Amino acid sequence: MSSPPPPSPRPRPPVAPRDQLAEQVLDLMPALRRRVERGFPPELREELHTVTVHQLEALRHLCRCGGMTMAELAGVQGIGLSSATALADRLLRQGLAQRTSDPNDRRVVRLVPTDGARQLVDRFAAAKRRTALDALTALDDDEAATLLALLSKIAGTPEASPHG
Repeated sequence: MSSPPPPSPRPRPPVAPRDQLAEQVLDLMPALRRRVERGFPPELREELHTVTVHQLEALRHLCRCGGMTMAELAGVQGIGLSSATALADRLLRQGLAQRTSDPNDRRVVRLVPTDGARQLVDRFAAAKRRTALDALTALDDDEAATLLALLSKIAGTPEASPHG
């Protein structure tokens, strides 16, 4: 008696042309941003309306490094020195940063985050983490690892370890 033939593999759905795929990816980005923002507490959402994405990114760098010179800020932000100075001026006006002298060279001015900026960055990071964890519940572990690998590949960054 012969065994039944193995099941035939499921046919793959047709792949859309790359330009259509690109449009679909771009169309998903605002929906993903909105999903993340919906997961933020209302008071954080309100506070984030007063800070631009570039300001928040600069604050993350300042908090991570404890402060930076204008040249360092320009470098990590990928902007010119005059744009970094304008960005710093906006952060100063909002009370999110202050200028201090470098302890090793009093001629060097450093931009350092205020306590309020550190708290904002910490609350933002925690809210993003909670929202990402919530979004990932739609995926099993293998799908989540595949998503990380694909996003890392698209971003041109080394794949992060799934455990840290």
